[in-house]
Amino acid sequence: MKKVLGILAAGLLMVGAVSAQETTVDASLDVLSGYIWRGGVIGADNKVVLQPGIGLGFGESGLSAGIWGSAFMQSRGALDQVDEIDLWIDYSTSLGEDSPLGISVGFTEYYLPSLSAGTKHTEEAYIGLSLDHAIAPSLTFYYDFGTVDAWYLVLAGGTDVPLGESEDGPALSIGASVAMSDYAGKTGLNDVTATASITFPAGQFSITPKVGLTYADDKINIDNTSFYGGVGISMSFGGE
Repeated sequence: MKKVLGILAAGLLMVGAVSAQETTVDASLDVLSGYIWRGGVIGADNKVVLQPGIGLGFGESGLSAGIWGSAFMQSRGALDQVDEIDLWIDYSTSLGEDSPLGISVGFTEYYLPSLSAGTKHTEEAYIGLSLDHAIAPSLTFYYDFGTVDAWYLVLAGGTDVPLGESEDGPALSIGASVAMSDYAGKTGLNDVTATASITFPAGQFSITPKVGLTYADDKINIDNTSFYGGVGISMSFGGE
């Protein structure tokens, strides 16, 4: 892990030096009623979880990177083992100057500090295609080549609906996805998920109440259907 972090840090320093004036910073904090990841309940259902994150965007380079975390605020001690810190880096660009098709490639280091040495972390790479369209369709392939050794393929889409005449006012966001995987050595349906949120902007800040509903295959989530809700707070600054 130290080698991976060193490579990431060196790359970010070089890009940051070139595009310091164009760097943007996005910070967020989600307070949710549960942690649902790819259809599965992480830790325990109906337990409040805090999920902060910070992302850096490096101007027109197409490169971004950040750190994200998750920690349960209830049942501390019993749920320490699912505390999580993720480091990620992404490169996104369009396939041609006037092309509506975009491509993204990236890497995520998942780190679980409370687990034993052999299971503290795993690594995942991904590649995705997206279309500049009203429903923003995308197809992304993830491959965990660390502890899990499995793939996850998700088709997603969504749209934003302004809730007023101003483009800078509140907006309703709705989205849906369907995914396949070979988790647990079985290839098939992984999950179907629907989300909805309303963003209330206030300058550089925004507040976003959100809900989600997911149906998972039995091998992922024994309860099959999971619902969660909460609120997100975010702020953005920087750039020219």
